[in-house]
Amino acid sequence: MLRAKRQNPRNVKQWATTLAILALLPATLALAQDFKTISGKLYKDATVIRVEADGIVLRTKSAIVKLYFSELPKEVQGRFQYEPAKTTAASSPHQKAPVNVARPSALPAAMEKLQRRGLLRLDCSEADTKAWISPTAWKRYDAWEKENLTKNLAAYCHPQSPSIWILDKQSGRKLASYGPLLGFKTY
Repeated sequence: MLRAKRQNPRNVKQWATTLAILALLPATLALAQDFKTISGKLYKDATVIRVEADGIVLRTKSAIVKLYFSELPKEVQGRFQYEPAKTTAASSPHQKAPVNVARPSALPAAMEKLQRRGLLRLDCSEADTKAWISPTAWKRYDAWEKENLTKNLAAYCHPQSPSIWILDKQSGRKLASYGPLLGFKTY
């Protein structure tokens, strides 16, 4: 009679973990790809982290960026099932929203939370957007979060040419700025 060899439970767990990692590895490698805009800007090894009505949000080694479907070639638009008729309102929220009031449902959760608590006020009425933030809220963010918040607020108000000034809500002092030419800067 054949006797089954008894397996060490520790070895079984190690093999299961190894197989799980190997199964996920090709999927993660397949997700990173290159994206090229119609203007020629290339985003290498980018991962799509979110698909929105008016564009896709990519994570690269150096940044998180939103590419609007209008900036992407037709084949990429088709891959994400982009329909221009459905996104006309979504692509220009600043034209529909009242001055000084950002629509919370269109903002990421952190920004929405700041607005609800009265720690953030946003003015999208001018080309250079202004946002007033509580200094205590601003100090809680690390450098990456400050840059991400600044870029998201700028893109929310003016998707085609985002630029913004982040100001201290109490003193009006400049805290940060972002623009397409100078990039992100803290003061």
